[in-house]
Amino acid sequence: MGIEGGNTSSKSGNVDKFLSPPPGFEGCSKSVKVDKLLSPPPGFEGVNRSSKSGNVDKFLSPPPGFEGVNRSSKSGNVDKFLSPPPGFESQARFVLRKVQEKTNGFRPGDADSFQKLVNSRPWIVHDHTTPSSGVLKPTKPQVHPRRLPRVSKKVVLEEAPVFNPTEKEYNDTLSYIASLRDISEPHGICCVVPPPSWDPPCLLGERKIWEGSRFFTQVQIFDGVQTEDPKIKKETDADSDDDDTFHKAKFCRTELGNEYTLETFKNFADSYLESHFRVKEKVLASMYSSPSVDAWPTVADVEKEFRKLLVNPFVELGVLYGNNIDTKTFGSGFPLSGSSESCKYKTSGWNLNNTAKLPGSLLTFDDCESVCVPRLSVGMCLSSQLWKSEKERLYSLCYLHTGAPRVWYSVAGCHRYKFKAFMESFVPKVSGEQSKRSYDSVMAMSPYALHMEGIPVTRCVQNRGQYVILFPGTYYSAVDCGFNCLEIANFATLDWLPHKEIDALQNQEKKRKSLLSYDKVLFGAASEAVKCLKEYSLTKKETSGNMRWFNACGKEGMFSNTVKSRVKKEKSRVQYLSGPLKPQRMKESFDDVSKRACCVCFVDLHLSAVQCSCSADRYSCLSHMKNLCACPYDKKSFLYRYTIDELNILAEALEQRKLSCMFKWGNIDGNYCASPAIRSSQPGGDKGKTTDEVMQDVETGGKEQMKARGKVRSIIEIMNVKEENDNESGPVDPKPLF
Repeated sequence: MGIEGGNTSSKSGNVDKFLSPPPGFEGCSKSVKVDKLLSPPPGFEGVNRSSKSGNVDKFLSPPPGFEGVNRSSKSGNVDKFLSPPPGFESQARFVLRKVQEKTNGFRPGDADSFQKLVNSRPWIVHDHTTPSSGVLKPTKPQVHPRRLPRVSKKVVLEEAPVFNPTEKEYNDTLSYIASLRDISEPHGICCVVPPPSWDPPCLLGERKIWEGSRFFTQVQIFDGVQTEDPKIKKETDADSDDDDTFHKAKFCRTELGNEYTLETFKNFADSYLESHFRVKEKVLASMYSSPSVDAWPTVADVEKEFRKLLVNPFVELGVLYGNNIDTKTFGSGFPLSGSSESCKYKTSGWNLNNTAKLPGSLLTFDDCESVCVPRLSVGMCLSSQLWKSEKERLYSLCYLHTGAPRVWYSVAGCHRYKFKAFMESFVPKVSGEQSKRSYDSVMAMSPYALHMEGIPVTRCVQNRGQYVILFPGTYYSAVDCGFNCLEIANFATLDWLPHKEIDALQNQEKKRKSLLSYDKVLFGAASEAVKCLKEYSLTKKETSGNMRWFNACGKEGMFSNTVKSRVKKEKSRVQYLSGPLKPQRMKESFDDVSKRACCVCFVDLHLSAVQCSCSADRYSCLSHMKNLCACPYDKKSFLYRYTIDELNILAEALEQRKLSCMFKWGNIDGNYCASPAIRSSQPGGDKGKTTDEVMQDVETGGKEQMKARGKVRSIIEIMNVKEENDNESGPVDPKPLF
């Protein structure tokens, strides 16, 4: 034992035949005859062995991954059996060699026969074509629309939060909505149930509007499954499976319908609801002599039917829908000023005619009727609002005046890009016409399918007399459970500014014109903030308006940092402005047109612009100055509203809350001392005159006007000395400002 591999000095060589080496020593050098019986251990088959017999290499094969290694074998025949490892073949040469070998047997006109032959060879790469010239050209792979996952009937969506404010909380609309943001914004939607005392009269039921006001409807047609947009022609998918049609996306066509009043539309909606849901119950009741069923379908019944409509390819339906009805011409459901005896509902912030222009809403700084005027929505059973997002990513406040409930489905703004990528994956962008189209506005996508793809969807049921709040960037869809009338209004608070900044940049990149001017809203709000901060510094009155801006400004304030960032970007653009342009401050006539836009990217030109003498009404932004015209630089002018030094004063007034900078900006911002005073945003606010009102009164004539100017100058000088002593900042310019 243990000496099997030893060198035995036996006279008889046959002893070695019965001896076997111990484990691990099988490859030891032994006599030639023994080598014939020995095989290399696993993993060592390719080791170069010093065997006298060169025939051993013929039976050796290299280990996996080493087939292409250059071996110094005496016999050159081994390389004939070696092939390169997987992944190291030259694919292009392989395809070219095969094509050349096969084309030798075909004539130039046998392209179809040759293509069939190539397709029958799985080793040929089919991304290459063989034209008559013989040169291989790559072709684009065919992109087919993806298919929906099969949705389980047990999927349950998350419910939206519902709030019941007290009478005191309900009085301040925007402050209460701001308190709901942390809880509701991750869902994108929430429901507010007003206190029992809130019961505004619905003016839509008055005879003048109910029977007299007319509106055009839209016909929503769900005509089976479509794998493509009907407006865009594209080849059908030859590899699709007809039995798998439940997995394809479904689209809804919209056509212009007839004109209706609210009375005639309700009659049509009720008759449709009865014929669609109650025919079966009446037939069964007559067959079994049971009393007729008078109960209307529940919300669950309508949702079940709507789910079938979106998923089942054999369900076809057409309904009417009144959408985006302008209340300025049709009439609002809320009482307007002077149209009702109740002053409570006319002045309330929950009256949607007042919501857009409430103190604290940034829409007060840009008068755009398309977003500031409320709009009506009139629905019937199974009429739906397909997936969309609010314009300019604004807040949306919806009130259900009368009728059946509406079911909302929302995808929060934090999942916005994942939602858009999922929707666009069903219609590949194969043409420029398709890329300009928004798929989320016409695709009838089931919210349950989105949930199956990992996109959180929130469900919210809105009943009569309740409000629904949609947060910035939210995508939403809705279905009506019967005839109803909703009124919708937009508003914007300070936390909306980052959403609008992103929207403005995307519009500029895609060369789309914005409805709202980001710079006009931002710097209009900045001037309002300076007024409130100045009033608070002088009077210490903690009104809701003053404290709103005080909390948003400062070194760590969100609003002051937003203004500072915008000033920094403008400074960079002006600094690297190419060419010696003549600077010129914007005249009042520049604002005669509601919104000046760049002729190239359509970005708003509120802060700065470039103009050429060759065209008086043509402007460009600083980035597209070269695209304005071919004229030399000396014929172009650089138009600006504020200088960079003036914008730095504004940023310092907001960030440092320096009173001297506030007075300086007041002088810069167009005769600020004569502007109307800041009043409290609440009804019955602070009485008595503020600092601005005192200045306006004393500036009514002669000596009193000079005294007022002297007071302002003395205040600035006192504040400059105080700030220098406190070392709040560097030295302040002591030059007189008035």
